[in-house]
Amino acid sequence: MFVKGLFYVFTIVWIGITLISCDKPGVPYPGGMMGEGEIEALVLNEGLINTNAGSISVIYKDSSVVADAFQDVNHRPMGDVAQSITLINGKYFVAMNNSKKIEIIDPVTFKSVGTILYTQAGYPRQVVPISSTEAIVSDLNRQLVRIRTVAPYGTPLEYISIPRWVEYLVVTENKVFGMTQGGLYVFDVDDIKKDKARVIKDIYNEEYTKTCQMLVDRKGMIWGLMNQKEGGKVTGVTFKGVDPKLEKVVKSYTLSFGDQNSQMPGEIIGYINYNRTDIDPTGTWIYFNVKTRSVEENEEGVKEQQSVYRMNVETGEFNHYYDLPGVRMMYGFAVSPEGDVYLCDCLDYTAQRGYIRHYLKNGTRISHKVGVYPSQVYFPGSQR
Repeated sequence: MFVKGLFYVFTIVWIGITLISCDKPGVPYPGGMMGEGEIEALVLNEGLINTNAGSISVIYKDSSVVADAFQDVNHRPMGDVAQSITLINGKYFVAMNNSKKIEIIDPVTFKSVGTILYTQAGYPRQVVPISSTEAIVSDLNRQLVRIRTVAPYGTPLEYISIPRWVEYLVVTENKVFGMTQGGLYVFDVDDIKKDKARVIKDIYNEEYTKTCQMLVDRKGMIWGLMNQKEGGKVTGVTFKGVDPKLEKVVKSYTLSFGDQNSQMPGEIIGYINYNRTDIDPTGTWIYFNVKTRSVEENEEGVKEQQSVYRMNVETGEFNHYYDLPGVRMMYGFAVSPEGDVYLCDCLDYTAQRGYIRHYLKNGTRISHKVGVYPSQVYFPGSQR
C-alpha cells in the first residue's frame, strides 16, 4: 500500500509540472476571432522549405490541438514557408514566403476566402494595414508591396523598390516604419516611394537582434532591441524608443550583463543568438530573453539557461520574470494576455512536428505538439 500510494503521489506531481496535449480529431469549431469560444492560441508553423508544409495549428483551452486547421478545412496545403499572420478587416492575412503569395483566411471557419499571388519576384514577410482597404507587405527582395485588404483581392497593387530589405514593419502616426541593418526606414503612408524615405540611423537590426519585432507602447512610442557593445564585445541589451512624430530616438535603457565567469545562480551572463521580444496588452512591459547562470547543469554539462526579463517603458526598470530551464534555441516567443510564456520549440530541425512550451505562472509547463517549425503564437482575443 505504501509503494502504491507513492506511485499515485508521484503521478499527480508529475502531471502538475509537465502536461502534454494531444491532437483533436476532425476540424476546428468556431470561436477564434473574438476569443469567445474555446480557442486558447493559434500557432503559425513555417514548415520545411519546398514541402508546402506551412500551417496553422489551433490550441484549445482543454489543451487539445488541431495540427493543420487550413488543410483540414480546405483539403489542400496552405503553402510554402508561412512567415506571419495578421488580423485585418476581420480576416487573417498569412504571408507565404516561398509561395510568393498572401493567403486570406476566415478566422472562425479557417476557410480560404482569397489569395493574393505575386506577379513578380518577391518574398513576403509581414502584412500591416495602412488604411481601411489597403496594407503594406514587407519583403526580403528589397521592396514593399501594396495590396488590397477587401474583396476582390486580386494581385498586388504596387511593388515599391527600396534600398534595403525590410523584415518587420509598424504603422503609426500615418507613417510606415521598417527596420533594416542600415537604420529604421520611415515612409509616409500616403506617399510610399523610394526617394521619399527617411532613415533613423540610431536604431537598426544587426546579426543577433534581427529576429526582434518592433513594438509600439501605449503612448505610441516605437521600441527596438539592440545589443550594447564595448570593444566589440556584447556587454548588455539596450532598448531604444523612437518618437514617431519627431522621427528620432528619445529614450534609451540598457540592461548590462554580469561577469560571464560568475557562478552565481540567476546572474545574467550573455545574450541569446536569437533574441525575441513581446509587449503586454497594456503596452507597458516589454518581455525579452537573456542567458543566465542556472543551478543545474544542462545537457552539455554547463550551468546556464534562458530567462525572460521585462522592461517598463515608462521608467526603464528591468526585472526578472521567468526562468526557462531546458530551452536551447527558441524559434518564436510570446507572452499571453494573462502573462504566461509561450515558446516555439522546433526540436532538432529535422522537419518533424515541433512543440509549443506553455509556461504558466504557477510553475506548470504544458507541451502542445503542433506543426513543422512553429514560429509565431497568436492570441485571437488580444488583437495583436
